Amino acid sequence: MSDQTDREKLPRFELILPMKASVVAATVMILGWFLFMLYETTNMTPPILPGYPGDSFFPRLVLLFGLICAATILIKAILTPRGAQLAAGEAPSYSLHWVEFLIVCALVIGYGLLLVPVGFEIMTFVLMLTLLGPRMAALSDHPARSLGYAFALSLATTLFTYVGFGLLLRIPLPLLFLPRYIHF
Repeated sequence: MSDQTDREKLPRFELILPMKASVVAATVMILGWFLFMLYETTNMTPPILPGYPGDSFFPRLVLLFGLICAATILIKAILTPRGAQLAAGEAPSYSLHWVEFLIVCALVIGYGLLLVPVGFEIMTFVLMLTLLGPRMAALSDHPARSLGYAFALSLATTLFTYVGFGLLLRIPLPLLFLPRYIHF
């Protein structure tokens, strides 16, 4: 088959990307982001007590660990010859459904913008149901049952995050109807 007929068989919104170039590009962007965030930690308040590491210690520690991991991935991706990638059974390319990617990006941005006015509980539940529902219905032989599972998973995710972050870690969430504090 020719390349033209292969391209005609692809779904309309599918984009085929080379694996090695994609890994290198994504890792370079992540490294750049980590370096920028590491620079931003210099604006944090200095330690108030002698011997105290200060507010920037833990973020710097996490960012340095991320930099080491990303650099390792980048070096491996650059130094691995193309034949070794194919011999290991890795695909030389992957397909990206770019419309679905943009929809997920829009949903996450909308979640961030509407979180405070609408409330954590409603927005988290709606986001999870919107992400899980169509995907689970498309992959299932019983769409109605899978939508029920998506509903249950969305509710469980919302409650799990509420209990974990809101109650146990006492992180202030923009709650609408769930109690802010429950004393154990």
